[in-house]
Amino acid sequence: MIRMKKTIQNSLYSPVALSFWLPFFFLLTYFIYRHMAPFGNSTILTVDLGQQYLDYFAQFKHTVLQDPSAFFYSFSSGLGSDMVAEWSYYLMSPFNFIFLLANPTTLPDWILLVTLLKIAFAGLTMAIFLERALHLKGYIVTIFAINYPLSAWFISNDLNLLWLDTAILVPIVLLTLHKLLRTSKAWPFALSLSLAILSNYYIAWMLALFLILYLPIAWTNERPKQPLLLLLKVAIASLSAVLLTAWLWLPTLAQLQMGKTTHSAKWTLSFENNPAFLFFKLIPGSFDFNQMQNGQANFLVAPIIIFFIWAFFSKKSIRLTEKFFSLFAMAILILATCWTPLILLFHGGQYPVWYPARFSFFISLLAIILAARGYQPGWLPSILARLFFLAGTLAITICGSLQLNKLSYIDKPELLTFLFVYLLTILTLLFLNQHILRLWVLGILTAFFLIANLAMTLNHISYLTNKEYQSGAKQVSIVNQSLKQDNSWYRVAEGLGRTYNDGFLGSFKAGSHFSSLLPANSATFYRNMGQISGDSKVSYNNGTTVLDSLLSFKYYLDQSNDSSSKQTNTLKRSTRPDYQNAPIVASGKGWAIKKNETALPLAYAASNQALNTPINIRYPLANQERLLTYLAGKKAEILLTQQPLSMSGSYNLAKSENITGGVIQAVNKKEPASLLLTFTPTTDGAYYLNLGGAFDLSGVILTLNGHQVKQESGYNHTVALNLANDAKGQEQTLAIVLQKGTSKGYLDDLALYAFDKTQVQKDLEKLHTHPLKITKSSSRRIEGEMTTTKQQSLIMTSILYAPGWKAQLDGHTVATKQVASGLLAVPSTPGKHHLVLTYTPPYLMVGIVISGTFAFLLSLIYGYKRFFSLARSKRP
Repeated sequence: MIRMKKTIQNSLYSPVALSFWLPFFFLLTYFIYRHMAPFGNSTILTVDLGQQYLDYFAQFKHTVLQDPSAFFYSFSSGLGSDMVAEWSYYLMSPFNFIFLLANPTTLPDWILLVTLLKIAFAGLTMAIFLERALHLKGYIVTIFAINYPLSAWFISNDLNLLWLDTAILVPIVLLTLHKLLRTSKAWPFALSLSLAILSNYYIAWMLALFLILYLPIAWTNERPKQPLLLLLKVAIASLSAVLLTAWLWLPTLAQLQMGKTTHSAKWTLSFENNPAFLFFKLIPGSFDFNQMQNGQANFLVAPIIIFFIWAFFSKKSIRLTEKFFSLFAMAILILATCWTPLILLFHGGQYPVWYPARFSFFISLLAIILAARGYQPGWLPSILARLFFLAGTLAITICGSLQLNKLSYIDKPELLTFLFVYLLTILTLLFLNQHILRLWVLGILTAFFLIANLAMTLNHISYLTNKEYQSGAKQVSIVNQSLKQDNSWYRVAEGLGRTYNDGFLGSFKAGSHFSSLLPANSATFYRNMGQISGDSKVSYNNGTTVLDSLLSFKYYLDQSNDSSSKQTNTLKRSTRPDYQNAPIVASGKGWAIKKNETALPLAYAASNQALNTPINIRYPLANQERLLTYLAGKKAEILLTQQPLSMSGSYNLAKSENITGGVIQAVNKKEPASLLLTFTPTTDGAYYLNLGGAFDLSGVILTLNGHQVKQESGYNHTVALNLANDAKGQEQTLAIVLQKGTSKGYLDDLALYAFDKTQVQKDLEKLHTHPLKITKSSSRRIEGEMTTTKQQSLIMTSILYAPGWKAQLDGHTVATKQVASGLLAVPSTPGKHHLVLTYTPPYLMVGIVISGTFAFLLSLIYGYKRFFSLARSKRP
């Protein structure tokens, strides 16, 4: 018993175990200091972690525990999207199973725990690699290993949890590569590489490039006796990993081809940033919000690593070929942080949007490996090394001090910390010869430097308060709880919202989505219909009475009519007077869920004319009009008319004669400027303001009758803003206010329009005549009964068109059609029909067949070898 107790204690204090616990403890201490939940009133949520990833973690729980079909497709993302590719990028981490214990209120607490565990496990795997592959012994393993999870890349990207799993696995992949070269065992390498590909295909691509650079280094280190055979085994093991994971990366590739890869990048031979500034990234804390958007690579490690890299290149027992390949690999990695062709190569042909040089942890990793290879307990820097490091340290400190007013990410305390620790490390290596004491001092200096970098780096980042998060999460959670009695198929438009992925957190069908794998046709359809869209997000904030009904938005989450709550004001996303008098189905403090009584069901019978609906990207309201009239079989009908809009006054503006296409320019930029426009509705219908893409709303405030009109900025296409409803005969005053510092604005396509309310209702009623009666449904399968007629023989849906959707009508497969460059439709003949719509991600079945067939062949080969091995062992 005593022996077992000692064994446990020894294992807890072993170099490998400490490589796990020290990063965990250092980071936990900092989070407690910053009062992050559950330790205070702040959260770990910042940037994408709070705006995107958290919602995906909620979707993970929903899929695993409630709706497994949501692994393939989800209607909680915009108008719906493929989810296999989303899981491949966002959700394949085994750590995500911890989130099964969370709910929307406690998610930030569990995210903090997962962050701690991922950072700690990176230290653990690095220590295992150093011990087993490079044969490092003793507590120098811990000193070197903690440089990996506490390197600048991990600290600055601790919010990007989806990338950390592959980084955790990289040391294991390298260990199994060394083992393959040493023992000829290929299956551990194939298995670890497969896990890396499954964890995140994006970082796995970078790993593949790194392995090409690292293989010659490992090769010259291990010196294999059967080079051709082992090289073949490396190739076969790598191919095996690719084939075994085809079931996931193949459908992901298909989605990328429909979205991300449609945005071509410009290949040039230029430099994206100044390589000389990379030296400043050796300074602790050299990272801030601006660097997060567009800065240099993060690869900082402690001085001990930098010093022992010199020892590696000066060590006589290491072959020149290994030194050459190591220098070449390091040069390529560093060049890839600033030279365009290599930047694009490492990032899959696309410029990274925020978080530059996402592969730069490989620089830190390689530096640690070289330092470990060069480590000698009593190493004494040569005269040349002393001069080099002293001159380099002083040069970076002096140059950094001269750049303090130009570079926002370094300051005096950071420079002094850099100078202090580097000089003390040099002195330790020169004058401390006693091994244990030297190790202790180097360990303390390393820990101090890494902790300083951790604190200084994260101090540059602001975090969401727990109160802010909880108020947003509460509003999102309200939706599902309040509408449980409605068993029909519907979407919810959000006038109040926390993020673009609220549908995931609240488990409801939403209209907005933020994803790196957003299909291009989704963004195109949103743009054509006047909604905010971009390369990675769509936002349903500019709905109209027509579009809401056509897209099955049966409910609208709004502020309550008497609300002045600060919490709901900060969550307000759109202004929709057209819901002002809509029936309220649920309400609470500051919020109300209102019903759209003209919303169409998921599918209904419509005219074949819809297949020829014309689209003009500059006129979204006209596109909505045409879509409705063509669906109703009345393509010549006019529902939309332009309304008079006149100038009634201005302040601090240069004179302008035009409204539509005019320019408003401030006379004095230091003062606000405003233009007043008036109109008087002649009907009780909804009135919408057309805003062209060149009308930049940054620094512009819109108010109607003294109340601010909420409108998202940052779009580059036309949108339509709801101004009035049920206001016949009441004069309306629209103010366009240029804030201080905003010099001018171009009133691109600025015009006022109104729908014919009576005729719109008649057309929608006609489309309601033959709805789909759903009998069974899941996230990827809709089944039901419906009737079509000669005049309405097209089965029209509010589902976003995608190649993965297949239709069966009365047991027969029918080719699907696309309406208005975005919506799914199924042609039919008049009569009663049984409809089945099923979504299967493109190439998913091909990938499953490839992976399954290859796994089966491997099992046969293994069984064959096992059988004959046992047969030989039984022979006398």
